[in-house]
Amino acid sequence: MGVTKNAMSEEDSVIVEMKQQAEKVLSTRFGCAVRLDGGDDLGGSDRSYTYRYVVIDGPDEVPASAVVKKVRPWSDGKAYDPDVAENPAIGLLNDWAGLEFLTEVSEGMSSTPRCYGGDRQAGLFVMQDMGSPRRLDHILLGDDEQEAEQGLIQLAISLGRMHASTIGKQALFAERREALGPTKPYSLSWLRVRTRELEEMLDIGIGPEVNEQIDDCIAALETPGPFTAYVHDDPCPDKGLWVDGQIKLLGFGSGAYRHALIDGTYGRILFPSCWCVNQIPGHIPLRMEDEYRNELVAGCPEAGDDALYRQAVAFACAKGAIGSWWPGQMERDNEWGIATYRQRVLLRYYLFARMTEEYGQLEALGRWVDLAGVKLREAWGEVEDMPYYPAFREGA
Repeated sequence: MGVTKNAMSEEDSVIVEMKQQAEKVLSTRFGCAVRLDGGDDLGGSDRSYTYRYVVIDGPDEVPASAVVKKVRPWSDGKAYDPDVAENPAIGLLNDWAGLEFLTEVSEGMSSTPRCYGGDRQAGLFVMQDMGSPRRLDHILLGDDEQEAEQGLIQLAISLGRMHASTIGKQALFAERREALGPTKPYSLSWLRVRTRELEEMLDIGIGPEVNEQIDDCIAALETPGPFTAYVHDDPCPDKGLWVDGQIKLLGFGSGAYRHALIDGTYGRILFPSCWCVNQIPGHIPLRMEDEYRNELVAGCPEAGDDALYRQAVAFACAKGAIGSWWPGQMERDNEWGIATYRQRVLLRYYLFARMTEEYGQLEALGRWVDLAGVKLREAWGEVEDMPYYPAFREGA
């Protein structure tokens, strides 16, 4: 028998179910039945649906609208299972746990939308609707230099404030996240692998001092001590919403307790995980770092020690710089977003080497990375300098 025109597709069925599940979450959260409209598709991703729903009936306390994220059916046909460690839903569960945790510890001053709850078995959570503000990447791709600079400063402030509010609360986050299912182990051993690959590819030896400093980076970033905070781990411009002169952070799919400066140096080392990467005028990353540090020190007094702080900056920047290169770039250079892979590598290597000189930290590693950059440029031939973000090009 053929399928009639009115038959509901599998995806339509999931969307209807998502609305019903979201109504249950909100009804539980606000203690009274909540009904939602048909929803508006916000795009989502290949791993999750993201819909905005308007509340058409509910108690006075319920917001006028809410945003819902739900795991998509897996491409291999397997059913969603939150208890499986290797699954595409881990990012969504990380996001849910992060927003729930930050809502709880921020005391009304969160740098993120509020979380209203979720349904673990359904792979769904509900969060505050921030409306339709511009993202920071849209501002950087625009033509207002002053607004772009202020947006980057506010990104740093939001990150610093978030980190300060979460230091010392790792056990609470672990409880929230473990209740949702298993997570992936975290290791930075790939830093050692990456430098060995580069050493062999370019025939540039790694001496004992460089080896020791690479080991120091791995140890410091895996065991951050006083700099242990809840980090976004991917705080790129497209994850920041410009709301009333502040940046609200989204997309905590990689969020976890790690070294605070992994986030705190994202502007200085040019957003290592982002498609939207162009140059920033040199004074702005320094301003970002100052504002970030001013916020961080409220929860991490050790950040006020210049030597400790500069060392932490160097460790985090080493990860961002070294992680930009992999062997496939020797054969080809592809565009990713608004810059090429090779442009990213060469500029981040240069920035890291200059920073180690300026700060007097990891200087042997900085010199080695600088030499690697020279060798890569020789091997690659002509590579155009990365342009500035459009908002900064007129004054660059």
